[in-house]
Amino acid sequence: MRMTSRKKEILSFFEPEHREWVTGEIGAPPFDVSGVAYLLSGMDSFKSRHHLESARRTLEAMVNDGLLEKITSYEQRQDNTQSGAGKGVWCNCSRHGLPGSCLVMRDDGGKVNAIDGEAIRIG
Repeated sequence: MRMTSRKKEILSFFEPEHREWVTGEIGAPPFDVSGVAYLLSGMDSFKSRHHLESARRTLEAMVNDGLLEKITSYEQRQDNTQSGAGKGVWCNCSRHGLPGSCLVMRDDGGKVNAIDGEAIRIG
């Protein structure tokens, strides 16, 4: 396993000192591929599929190296042919987080049987 500058940059997105900025840009972890591509390449990631594929390959390598964990979630996404007012399409989305942090499910407004209460991060 080579620890490249790209892998180090992706891992820095999970650090507490960057958490507020990253969450403001793409949301809380676990991150999807398009969000990581945006953080790495900026608006260029929307113009060229190369940036998206490069980010995906790096994230997959990090999963294989044990640096990140991958989960698949079923989410509503905007597709390329819809305007901003479109409802989007439902699809499987890969999300990546630190090992042991992807086991918590997101609250999507009551669609999942969630337990009322408060959650905190330990460690």
